Amino acid sequence: MSAALALDPAADLAVHRGAMLRFARRKIRDEALAEDTVQDALLAALSARHSFQGQSAVRTWLIGILNHKIQDAFRRETRYVKLDVPGDEGAEAEDRLELAASEQPGTADDDDPLQEVARRRMHAALIDEVERLPDGLRSVFMMQAIEGVATAEVCEKLNITEANVWVRLHRARKRLAERLEDHLVAA
Repeated sequence: MSAALALDPAADLAVHRGAMLRFARRKIRDEALAEDTVQDALLAALSARHSFQGQSAVRTWLIGILNHKIQDAFRRETRYVKLDVPGDEGAEAEDRLELAASEQPGTADDDDPLQEVARRRMHAALIDEVERLPDGLRSVFMMQAIEGVATAEVCEKLNITEANVWVRLHRARKRLAERLEDHLVAA
């Protein structure tokens, strides 16, 4: 029996998610980014499970992958361009997408017409891009990010696992952030 077969392809890697999340939280102070890196690591492990040689414990192998994903996230985050939104200095681009999705045009307190035009364009572009998401990603994004439905309820309504909810939400956010990049760059 080869070492690569030591990791059963049907093995539930999600049982290690808690330990991976604790490790990520120690390295990353941002809860959402920590969860995203854990999801990325689990996806990478699933796609590379044939390369697992059994020279270490599965958890050790997963933490190694996670450590690389954390480094990738730090490199990616340093390239992130932040919007200049008063009182919102610490939010990430994905949070801004959710804020823009929930904010109706014309409801801002300031009277700057340029800001209002930019806000309306962002809102329209976001609605358009959300509609273009594949059904599975769109339904999770709408329920979680827009409507604020609890993860357990989303799992029940869509008949999917919690891990799958997080993966779909991550993919939707990532796709929207990429497609709306021009709208997220401050002028």
